[in-house]
Amino acid sequence: MTIHRILFPVDFSERSRAIAPFVLSLAQRYKANVTLMNIIQPPPPMYGGMNTVYPETFDYTESRKTLLQSLEQFAASELPKVEVSCMVDVGDPATLVADYAHTNGIDLIAMPTHGYGAFRRALLGSVTAKVLHDSRIPVWTSAHAPEASHRAHPHPRHILVAIDPDKGARSLLDAAAAITNETGATLDIVTAVAEGVIAPGMADADLEKLLVDGTRDVLAKLQAEAGTHAGMVVEIGGPAKVIREAALAKRADLVIAGRGSVHGLMGRLQANGYSIIREAPCPVLSI
Repeated sequence: MTIHRILFPVDFSERSRAIAPFVLSLAQRYKANVTLMNIIQPPPPMYGGMNTVYPETFDYTESRKTLLQSLEQFAASELPKVEVSCMVDVGDPATLVADYAHTNGIDLIAMPTHGYGAFRRALLGSVTAKVLHDSRIPVWTSAHAPEASHRAHPHPRHILVAIDPDKGARSLLDAAAAITNETGATLDIVTAVAEGVIAPGMADADLEKLLVDGTRDVLAKLQAEAGTHAGMVVEIGGPAKVIREAALAKRADLVIAGRGSVHGLMGRLQANGYSIIREAPCPVLSI
């Protein structure tokens, strides 16, 4: 995985500071430049339509200056020895994050699932979801549902890749293998298998074993083609639940999941992409 530029939207909340060590680790590992971005949301307009007017009392110039200084202080304290640039913009957060990433050569967007601060509306879960939907760039998100006993390490030691054995499985496995090679981490494949239609005379347990064994065979062939030797976790159930339980059991530091195209999340696992991010006890890299 090649990362030269990382976009890190910051709202100065505890969540932003909590993921700074992860961004620092990524930047140092790939020798990447980090762009810190803060977004000012305009106050409600006096009236809408073609001639929308905003109150003249809001001083954007002074706000930009103050926020740029705050971003520089954030960079100095949280991202030492990393090349950092800072920017402040005004408008819709999700649109600006995605547009900036696409037009400025960004290789990775890193953001918390939501924040708590003066600018908390800029990084709500709905904004992150829109960035995930609109962006063609990999998005790293922090743990939305962390466990007190499960602390992910900024430098991944064990990684899970959530794979649905479809046409996009090989490229996702290749990406996960590259990241594990770069980090020296170990890797497990995790797949959630849905219950099918029970055949006449077949017990539930027999069907589940048939489904799990069949999936393991498919994954084994996929690994043989990719030249990987990852462990495999194949369980019956919903993707978010299966992946969360596997991450906790394996003490994973990172989950890698496929995201599909700009038109939406594709495939069974990808269709559950938002749920996977919400339930994961560790960061998720959506590719």
